[in-house]
Amino acid sequence: MKVLIPVAGVGTRLRPHTYTQPKPLMPVAGKPIICFMVDKLVEVGIRDFVFVIGYLGDKIRHFIEETYPDLHTEFVYQEHREGSAHAVWTAHEAIEDEDEIFIAFGDSIFDLDLQRMLDCSHSCLGVKKVSDPRDFGVAEFGEDGRVTRLVEKPRIPKSNMAMVGLYKINEVPALIRATEYLIQKDIRTVGEYQLTDALHHMVEQGIHFQAMPVQN
Repeated sequence: MKVLIPVAGVGTRLRPHTYTQPKPLMPVAGKPIICFMVDKLVEVGIRDFVFVIGYLGDKIRHFIEETYPDLHTEFVYQEHREGSAHAVWTAHEAIEDEDEIFIAFGDSIFDLDLQRMLDCSHSCLGVKKVSDPRDFGVAEFGEDGRVTRLVEKPRIPKSNMAMVGLYKINEVPALIRATEYLIQKDIRTVGEYQLTDALHHMVEQGIHFQAMPVQN
């Protein structure tokens, strides 16, 4: 399994700190944010990583190569930052031959049973209850945990379960087609091609997604 980690964002909410240091390298409790994620994934035996880089991407590449020399790493440059689905599409050549992938956004610090998520027979997405879902991609799902609808930044949320940037995808070709669909049809939410919309398109095609609670 490959892990796809988009880290091309500019981290505007952390300026002025992110003018010179990318957000994934900002320290939390003395440890760069990105290390919390990579270390957890390495603990469960994952060795192949694809990083989508952009703003200050050379710093991220240098840090990863110096800190994790034993991992197999690829770096894909996202020249135009047009949203999370666009970031995934940018890396399609690096993931198109994979049976399954794990997507983790580079500014996530999470606490979950990662092995359980990886062992799930269906595609999965991490969710967490939030007080104001309007700022997030939101998942609606039944009592069995099967996702029925995904909405990016809904004006009137029908769920308070927000997606936290962690996804296990079993149907990689369908994911690539869904991101291409958004781009070809120019379907944007809040001005960008959103991974939430691509995943919802997959749900509409009948692909089974399981919601998995995350503590973070």
